[in-house]
Amino acid sequence: MCFGGGGGGGTINMPDTGAYDRMLDRQIAAMESERDGVVQLKQAELQTAQQAQQQALTQLNDYRTDRAEEFASVEAEARRLMNIVGAPPPEESAKAPVVGDSRRSSSRKRGKRGLRIGRSSASSSGYGTGLNIT
Repeated sequence: MCFGGGGGGGTINMPDTGAYDRMLDRQIAAMESERDGVVQLKQAELQTAQQAQQQALTQLNDYRTDRAEEFASVEAEARRLMNIVGAPPPEESAKAPVVGDSRRSSSRKRGKRGLRIGRSSASSSGYGTGLNIT
């Protein structure tokens, strides 16, 4: 009892592996195209977002430029009106301080008595001065 042996009557057929290779290549190509489609979609979304951001920045820049030009024109108009009207008169508190000989008046005493500080309210002692013990 010999199994498989003998007579040489059988032929071995090699299966067609090329068909399996082609099927694998088609599956790989389908997965890659799906992946590439998702990547392209995300890339398009990113570009759209960047364009919207750039447009917003351009609008902000235009707005700031308009505001600066408006401020400059208002400032120029104010300067022009100020030149027409002139400077306001000085306030009472804007006088120059009194220095030197201009402080002297004819009623002041000369010598040592002229150096004393006149304190009319301190000439007599009032209530609450000194030591109070109760």
